[in-house]
Amino acid sequence: MIAWNTATRVAKGVISTFPKEDRVASNKMEESLTKFAPEALELVQEASGLRLSAKNIGVQCTSRQQWVEANVQSMSSLMDPLIDKMANNFVGPLSVIGAQAGAVQFGLLFAWMSRRVLGQYDAALFVNSSPTSDQPAPIYMVGANILNLEEKFGFPKSQFERWVLLHELTHKLQFEAVPWMQEFYTGLVSSLILGMNVGPADIFDAITRIVEELRDGRNPMREAGLAGLFVNDEQRKVLSRLGGLMSVLEGHGDLIMSRAAVDVITEADRFEEVLHRRRESPNVITKLISQLYGFDAKIRQYEQGRQFLEVIERDGGPDALVKLFEASENVPDLDEIITPQTWLDRVFARA
Repeated sequence: MIAWNTATRVAKGVISTFPKEDRVASNKMEESLTKFAPEALELVQEASGLRLSAKNIGVQCTSRQQWVEANVQSMSSLMDPLIDKMANNFVGPLSVIGAQAGAVQFGLLFAWMSRRVLGQYDAALFVNSSPTSDQPAPIYMVGANILNLEEKFGFPKSQFERWVLLHELTHKLQFEAVPWMQEFYTGLVSSLILGMNVGPADIFDAITRIVEELRDGRNPMREAGLAGLFVNDEQRKVLSRLGGLMSVLEGHGDLIMSRAAVDVITEADRFEEVLHRRRESPNVITKLISQLYGFDAKIRQYEQGRQFLEVIERDGGPDALVKLFEASENVPDLDEIITPQTWLDRVFARA
């Protein structure tokens, strides 16, 4: 087992060395966004065609430490089944060392992420249950990070934070207005995690694979980070479907955010340009961490997913986006994300 309490303490210890957060400004942001949320939800519903029956929106402007606490809870619910399996392969002192080493690693990772994330719709909290009207999945806005970017680039405060909220509300619609989405997402994640069985032999095989990929001039962690090194052929298919789904979700989030912002967020184009440069121009440490943990793949999901959606809408008409959310069978895999015509041929041929 990962010592999650240790992971939390490590992350909070690192965060304590960061510049002090302005909680007064974050609280004002939360009040402002809570008032704007109903209007924002109507904007993304209009732009996406997806609609919620219950419109309870929980916006929380968190501190970085609060964000870590919530995400440790999410990560533990996702990872504990895999870690329990791995514990059988590492017994005795190795098990204890592994639990502590894993905790430190996760703690450092969470601390690093806590300085970069702006907003987050936390569907992962509902791996073992579903969001309800009484308990909506929270939307976290990390106040300090948003305030830092507003100050650094001279963004109008209310506009930028509202723009970020539009993206996260699109994710809320995806998971709560599409009947099959939550079960499909958690099913893919569970299938991937429960199918993994990492032991000493698997680590040796992964090292061998890294050497072979590097020798052939390829980046072994480009597609899925470290996780991609420990999957078999069957799991690779699941990973492809999960990657396709995430590309759709992130690309759709970007596309609907842009459309919902028209006539409401006057500097939306500038925000998009700045954040695109931020994703594309990381420092060396950021680039290394992104590749190790598969965040490079997530960055590409924004771009490839949006390109996929724009192509299928252009070539298949507005019905293409409708069909995308009709059934889980219509979710593209990664190959179809790259070649949208393949998806159009498959889905419209079946119609």
